[in-house]
Amino acid sequence: MNCFEAFQSVKKICGIQSVDAAQDAIDAGADLLGVICVPNRQRTVDAEVAREISRRVKKAREHRQSNGLPGPFLVGVFRNQNIEDVERLQHKYGLDIIQLHGSEDWRQYKLKLGDTCLIKRFLFPEDCSQVLAMCQLEDPGCVPLFDSEAGGTGEKLDWNSISEWSQKCGAEFILAGGLTPENVKLASQLPGVRGVDVSGGVETDGVKDSDKIKTFLREAFAS
Repeated sequence: MNCFEAFQSVKKICGIQSVDAAQDAIDAGADLLGVICVPNRQRTVDAEVAREISRRVKKAREHRQSNGLPGPFLVGVFRNQNIEDVERLQHKYGLDIIQLHGSEDWRQYKLKLGDTCLIKRFLFPEDCSQVLAMCQLEDPGCVPLFDSEAGGTGEKLDWNSISEWSQKCGAEFILAGGLTPENVKLASQLPGVRGVDVSGGVETDGVKDSDKIKTFLREAFAS
């Protein structure tokens, strides 16, 4: 988890499509803001919106750093797109972190993208051996995330099984899938959960809801 070693925990708001929603997430203390860079999806971000979000994120990061705090960072979410397209949008949008949400081999992308931190989506329990192998590397430059195959569907994962597995092997990961302001406090207390990631759970009628964003970020990792 060295990519995020400055963070005690990671709170990510994903599927952001408007500057207002991004600013709400920043103001409420989000560590990561995610924009969907997969073409023709429900939450695909507009190019100019992505660039403005990037400007807001960088401005907020400068302010936080002046106070000795980490983040926020902008995450671009991709799914089975070639590395050249990922690099192009990384530069165009000013992305800080690349999230791979398909069947990609994250090692190939890491070789090409160099120092850029990656987040790789894995499925539970199919990909547990891959997650464990990644966690055993000294500094893989990639952080594992458990989510459903499609992502953004609100499908909740099997928390009990994930907890049992993590307790046995000691792996750390970001948890997504079916998280809401109502259940994120419990989710963030599960063994191995180093970060939480939400999209649809902070929406009302398909639009990011400022109050839900604030509540989610307040409740995540709350004691």
